[in-house]
Amino acid sequence: MEESQFIERLNRKQAEAYRMLFRVYHRALILYAMGYAVSQEVAEDAAQEVFVALYEGRMTFQSEVALRSFLYKSVRNNILNYLKHQKIEQYYAAKNEDWEPEDDKVEIELKILKEEVYRRVFAVLDTLPEQCHRIFEMHLNGRNNEEIASLLHLSIHTVKTQKKRAMQQLRGQIGNFYGWCLLFFPI
Repeated sequence: MEESQFIERLNRKQAEAYRMLFRVYHRALILYAMGYAVSQEVAEDAAQEVFVALYEGRMTFQSEVALRSFLYKSVRNNILNYLKHQKIEQYYAAKNEDWEPEDDKVEIELKILKEEVYRRVFAVLDTLPEQCHRIFEMHLNGRNNEEIASLLHLSIHTVKTQKKRAMQQLRGQIGNFYGWCLLFFPI
């Protein structure tokens, strides 16, 4: 679906657009929220609250960039509110008191970029054949070729071939983001 069509359908509150939005961003928003040192359960709640607020609210968006900005900022605000209510903000304030506001902004933007790379990588992984997906995911989790081959009862050559195919898919489908993958993943 084209970006303008997707945004238009989302603005008209069409259920299929919300399902697609959830599939595309749910995992990335949870990972982003977990970057604030909260449990997976808290991160899932924060992401879920954003989807509910978006569905129940009267917000409209002009572009996917504006939508993405809203999603990440909303999750961030939900997590910060959670931390505030848990009186952890004092801990973070003391830990980060030497940070300048500009440093904080750069850190936040880097987190968003990292989660966007994760989102795109996982979107590509979801399109891979099952065995290729499993092998590459194990690789991303730090397993070497021998371990993967042993665990899946495959030859090392098969593991290498499947990893190569996955990397070709990544390069082909995420284009400019591939360079960022090299920073965030042990590819």
